[in-house]
Order: sequence, then structure tokens, then C-alpha cells
Amino acid sequence: MSQWMKFLVLLVVLPLLMALTSCAPGSTYSTGPAASSGIITTDPAQLPDMSWQTPQQRQVLAQQNQQQQATTPTPDTGTPVRVALLVPLTGKNANLGQAMLKAAQLALNDVGSNKFELIPADSQGTPEGAARAAGQAIQAGANLILGPIFAEDVRAVKPITTPARVPVVAFTTDWTLADNNTYVFGFLPFLQVTRVVQFAESRNLNQLGVIAPQTDYADLVVSTLSRDGTKPVDTLRYAPGQADLSGLVGGFIARNKTPDGNRRFDSLLLPLGGESLRSLTSTLDQYGVRGGTVRLLGTGLWDDPSAMNDPMLRGGWFAAPDPQARIEFERRYGQTFGGVAPRLATLAYDATALAAVLARSDTTGTPYSRDRMTANRGFAGIDGVFRFRSDGLAERGLAVLEISGGQARVIDPAPTAFGRF
Repeated sequence: MSQWMKFLVLLVVLPLLMALTSCAPGSTYSTGPAASSGIITTDPAQLPDMSWQTPQQRQVLAQQNQQQQATTPTPDTGTPVRVALLVPLTGKNANLGQAMLKAAQLALNDVGSNKFELIPADSQGTPEGAARAAGQAIQAGANLILGPIFAEDVRAVKPITTPARVPVVAFTTDWTLADNNTYVFGFLPFLQVTRVVQFAESRNLNQLGVIAPQTDYADLVVSTLSRDGTKPVDTLRYAPGQADLSGLVGGFIARNKTPDGNRRFDSLLLPLGGESLRSLTSTLDQYGVRGGTVRLLGTGLWDDPSAMNDPMLRGGWFAAPDPQARIEFERRYGQTFGGVAPRLATLAYDATALAAVLARSDTTGTPYSRDRMTANRGFAGIDGVFRFRSDGLAERGLAVLEISGGQARVIDPAPTAFGRF
């Protein structure tokens, strides 16, 4: 049976049975991992031991897959490794979940083998649905769970997956959920902040100002700066959702003027995105602060079309994965399925490819052991090099990008390999 047919059969017949309800302890992190010692190299001895982004690499794996089709899936048991993709296939976030399922299918087509089966599991967009789907996936024999997407769903899944010793690669950005059985694969702000601020400092921008809402995300950004030894000249925090920021921003600008009329800050970190970012940049523009007069800095929340099209952010810098491989993925996604792939779709592709290649190369019967999942050399995917730390957090090699002409261009390349932990 082809991989695609296995995939469809599993989607239809996945049993709807029981959910387990034991408890697991949580964990907290205040600042996250220290800066990566990433390097740029072509040395095969240092490069991540998996890389499936290029057509040439996919062709080699496809040829290997064809050769394996005539062999027994796994010599010891004859049973392929099973991995569940736990996303909302119904409910209010069904469009996102279906898109991530399609991205996973692309990975399955690229690097799947007869040693690997993907089990779609519908979280229904609720914690209860996620818990139920996790229990069903474990009962169906899943060796690994990819997902869920949302923090509340991951929190509901952990009491089920931890006692069962089934590891989870979660797509959330909630770093507090990481532990020795749950790997947080979302785009975390720690290294983004360190990367862009250190790059700015390397360009002699040493007088940093910060304007940020009073959110957990922004709290982490501020604490990361402190951990890195970066002391902003001034920091403005405000209540999230505050409609009129004019008075607060005006006061911030006024108190940071020098006697000769210049500003005390030469760069300004804005760790927010979407409509909140547009509202803030519009207010800053009223006071003459925009790209070109002050270097605006951001995090991966800027990796969004709305930020690219904000004229106030022109010339702004942020740290994120190099978008080049993602462009090729989005083209292939559109050709195969139609429509536009959402930003999170690459997480589903990379996680599925990771699981499939680890299954392909396994000779121990434990493809997702901690030693294999936390391999120091890491892995390579559409979003660049990554590796899981011993604390369950994903470390990524990031580029620095500049917003220009409605798009982001790389001005400092991402590392192609990691140094030591």
C-alpha cells in the first residue's frame, strides 16, 4: 500500500476510544536558553545529520524509499513506526489544522518510507479534544506525537503522554511546557531577541530603548535583555489592548530627548506583532520616530505580511529563520494543494520530516529516544538548523532580516551548524 493510501486509511479508521487522565508536573522558565554558538560551515563533519530541503536531497531519499518498498518494513517486528499528528481537523481552527496536515503530507511524500506511518489525530480545537485524541493515538500505537498547536491543548495532553512515555513535539511557543518528555518546537523569543540586539550592537547601535506591552511574552523579552547584560536606556511598558498610546509614547519620547534635541536611544525594540504593532508604529510616527530616523528592532512576531507592508517599519530589523527555503516550500504547497500555506505549516513539515528520517535510520527500536532527539549536531529543515536542548526547548539558527520593499531580505545569514551546548 502506498504511503498516501496508508495515510488516508488511518485518517478514516483511527479508533475513537478512551482518554487517560493522570497528572504530570509542570515546569517554568524565566529567560530560556543562552545564545547559540552557531557557525557557518560546509564541513560535513559539523553539519546537521539530516537535511531534506533541496530537490536533490529529496530525490535521493525517494530513490531509497523505492528500494525499501520491496523489503520488510522493520526486520524485528514487521511493524512500522507510528507517529500521530495532533491538530484541529474540525472546529474553529480547522483551516489551520488541515493546512498543517497537508504540510505533513508533503514531508511524508518527500522522506517517508515503509518504516513510517503518520496517524492524523483531531484535537477538535479544544483541550478536551486534544486529550481525547492523544489517548486514541497512544492506543493506536503512536511512538511519538507531533502537536498540539495551542498551549492549553498541550497542557491537557501532558498528563496522558508523560505516563505513557510517548514523547511530544508541540507546536506551541509556550516555553513553560517543555520538559523531558515534551519538546517545544514553536518559534521562541529568547534567541530572536539576543540575535537581533547583538547584531545591532555590532553595527554600533548601543543605546537601546524598549516599548512593550505588559504580557508574558514581553516580560520574557525584557528578562532576556537583562540576562544578556543589555541595559536599555529606557523601557516603556503599557497595558495590553490599551487603545490610546499617544500620551505614554509622547512622554517616553520627551524624557529621552537630550538638551541639544537629539534622542538618547538610537534603536528601539518593539516585541509585538499584528494590529498591536501597527497601532504602536502609527503612534510613534506622530512623534517622528520611524524606520530611517531610529533603527526599529523586532522579534519573530514581525515575520508576517502585515509587518512587511507597514511603511513605518521600513528599514527595521528582526531575527527569524532564513525565508529562502520557505519560499520553495510555499510554492510546492500551492502547486500541490492550492491556496497559501500559513506560517505555522513549516513546523508541521519539519516535525514530520524529522520523525520520518529518525524512523528510517533507526536500528535500535527506539527511534525517538532522548539521545536521538537531543543530538548535539541537530537537524536541518525548512526553517533552518534546529536542535532540542536537554530542557526540551528548541534552539534555532536565525538570520537577521531587514524589511524593505514589502518583504524581508537577509542582511546577516543564519548559521548552518551548531557549536557545543
